[in-house]
Amino acid sequence: MIEYIRGMIEDIGQDYVVIDFMGIGIKVFVPFSTFKVLPSKGNITKLYTYLHMREDGFQIFGFKTKEELDLFEKLLSVSGVGPKGALSILSVVSIDNFVKAVNAGDYKALTLAPGIGKKTAERIILELKDKLPREIVFEGDNNFSNEALEALLALGYTKSEAIYALADITCDSVEEAVKQALKKLMK
Repeated sequence: MIEYIRGMIEDIGQDYVVIDFMGIGIKVFVPFSTFKVLPSKGNITKLYTYLHMREDGFQIFGFKTKEELDLFEKLLSVSGVGPKGALSILSVVSIDNFVKAVNAGDYKALTLAPGIGKKTAERIILELKDKLPREIVFEGDNNFSNEALEALLALGYTKSEAIYALADITCDSVEEAVKQALKKLMK
């Protein structure tokens, strides 16, 4: 519904920022991962957003990257995980570590997030295991994965963007892997 919001940071709270958008102060809840990279009060920022409708109103959740927003939405698809729980997980576990924990079945890594118990963590792993990127798959040498990752990092992509782009790619050369990943990133 609202893809992103861009405006000046008017106020910073414990788990939210207030962004002045055309004279309207919009309260946006953010995970710690986004919070730590935000500019200071009075500066312009852009956050990718998720609008959560409730009986008593609505809340807006904001993220510095589309990958964080995507993971937030995947977490919301898990039975028993609401916006605050999903935000809690993103505040404690990086995207890379989350994917590793889910693929490895490591529920303890997820229970580090406040409000996430063993049963919820196990449910997250069960429901998201097939929806997250796996290891990068190459027909040839496994060293290709590191070389392709380094190539994307050198082009200015973040590690999480590069891993996402290289996930599930099947090819036999670094060049082809990078080409396929760039196509995925350009969509």
